[in-house]
Amino acid sequence: MRALGASEATARTIRFPARLRSRIAADAERCGRSFEAQVLAILRRHYGESVDIAPTPSLILALAEASLAGMSASDRALVTARLEAE
Repeated sequence: MRALGASEATARTIRFPARLRSRIAADAERCGRSFEAQVLAILRRHYGESVDIAPTPSLILALAEASLAGMSASDRALVTARLEAE
């Protein structure tokens, strides 16, 4: 897997002032979107770029762990062997 350069993907926390957050939330509700989906829609429309919000590391790990749920130990070993070799 190749490492992403800063220009390709940069994780950021965005803090919105309460007044702006309220305005975006009201607009999102009017459009039937979540707050996050509305922010993405605004960015995509304004900049014409494909933007997305990356999940948090803890969510990624939880999804990975959940994908192994119910697997037998031997199946899990086959799936994770490459990870353990690196």
